[in-house]
Amino acid sequence: MTTQTSTQDARVQRVGYGLSVGAAVSIVLILAPSNDAVRLAKVTPIAALVLLAVAVLGGLAARTGKAALYLAAGGLALVAAVLQLVQFGQPTNWIGGNGSTAALLAGFGVGFIGLFYAARAPRNSE
Repeated sequence: MTTQTSTQDARVQRVGYGLSVGAAVSIVLILAPSNDAVRLAKVTPIAALVLLAVAVLGGLAARTGKAALYLAAGGLALVAAVLQLVQFGQPTNWIGGNGSTAALLAGFGVGFIGLFYAARAPRNSE
């Protein structure tokens, strides 16, 4: 393993930890008052569970270096985002959020999918 390869792996790992911490910290948005002026994103208890699962999967991926776990974290977040987007404003809304919930989940989903591709990218062996 060359120094450049280990540096690239370390960068992917740091970003993985950062996204995982971001997902975990965003759970505290559940405590925000219902006033729309101060609520950054609507996080319901179901959305908090999804974010927790995404954070755990992302943290495990960063710890173990398994790219498939980044894909699982990103896939879970994107599926939840699409589900929220489709069900928003409908009588059946399993996640119970709104557009900001979908955007938050989609952001983490795209981030973890990007990490999946970065972790699988071919390395220079110069």
